[in-house]
Amino acid sequence: MDKRGKFIVIDGMDGSGKGTQIKLLQAKLARPDVLFTREPGGSPLGEEIREMLLRTEGNPRNPIADFFLFFASRGSHIEDIVTPAREKGAHVISDRYASSTYAFQVYGEEHHELLALFDAVMNSLDKNKYWPDLYIILDLPGEMAYERRSKDAAQAKSGFDLKPLAYHERTREGFKAFARDYGPVEFVDASRTPEEIHADVWRILSRELAL
Repeated sequence: MDKRGKFIVIDGMDGSGKGTQIKLLQAKLARPDVLFTREPGGSPLGEEIREMLLRTEGNPRNPIADFFLFFASRGSHIEDIVTPAREKGAHVISDRYASSTYAFQVYGEEHHELLALFDAVMNSLDKNKYWPDLYIILDLPGEMAYERRSKDAAQAKSGFDLKPLAYHERTREGFKAFARDYGPVEFVDASRTPEEIHADVWRILSRELAL
C-alpha cells in the first residue's frame, strides 16, 4: 500500500488571492505532516534560481533560458524537498508549479513554440514523482485580475507582474488549456470574497487529503 503523502498544487491568476489562501491554509494546517513550499524555489538551489528569474534590471527575458531555469528549479524542488517529504508520509502543498510555466510563459507571454517542448519534458518525467495528485487553480476573469494587480500598489512588482489586460486574459486561457492535458485540476471561482474562496479550497483539500 502506498503510504506516501499527497502532492497538491495551489495556483492561479495574478490577483486571484492565492497568497491569502496559502496563508489561511498554513494557519489551519500547522502540523508536522504537512509541508508548504513554492515554485520557483522550494529548495536552496531553487531559491537561487528564483532570484535570477525575478530579477528585472540587467536581465533581458529569454524564453528558452527561462523555460529551462523553471524546470531546473522544479527538478531540485521535487528531488530534494517534495519526494523525501512524501516518502515520509507528509503531504506537500506547493504555491505554483508546472501549471504556471504553461499558463504564464507559454500562453501569457505568447511563446507557443514552447508547447511541444513543455509536453515532451512533462511526459518524460516520472509521473509518480513529478505529476501532482491535484491542482487547485483559482480562476477569475482577466479584466478582474488586471484591475486587482493595477490597484495593488503596496505589493512589490516583478517583471512578471507589470502586464496589460490582454496578458491576463491569455494567462487565464492557458490555465484552462493546461487543465485539459495535465490534470487533474479543480477550478475555484476567485472573483468572490476570501472567505468564500477558502471554503471551497478547504472542501477540496479536505476531501483529497482525508482530513
